[in-house]
Amino acid sequence: MYLSAILLTITSFLQPVPNAVATFDGTFKVSNGKFIEVQMESGETLRMYLTRATKFIRDGKPTKAATFHEGDKVTIDAERDIRMNLLAVKLEAVKSEPAKPK
Repeated sequence: MYLSAILLTITSFLQPVPNAVATFDGTFKVSNGKFIEVQMESGETLRMYLTRATKFIRDGKPTKAATFHEGDKVTIDAERDIRMNLLAVKLEAVKSEPAKPK
């Protein structure tokens, strides 16, 4: 009985950790190829690591990280890795709405 409890405990640690996906809206600040920084409306800056699987989208089409510039409004889907770092899954440019005439 004791041995089966130990085996059950060990196998529970071997199960993959499900990745929770979160979406953030903010203003693109910087990218250095390893991570991006995005400023939230609250003034907080989030750093998210880039992976080979990170997707970059502009005007509904795939693009490269270099097409994003400081000040661009973006939406980022992110997940956490096993060390609880934020990983950027998808970075998408948000189209700015035209100014309404007064």
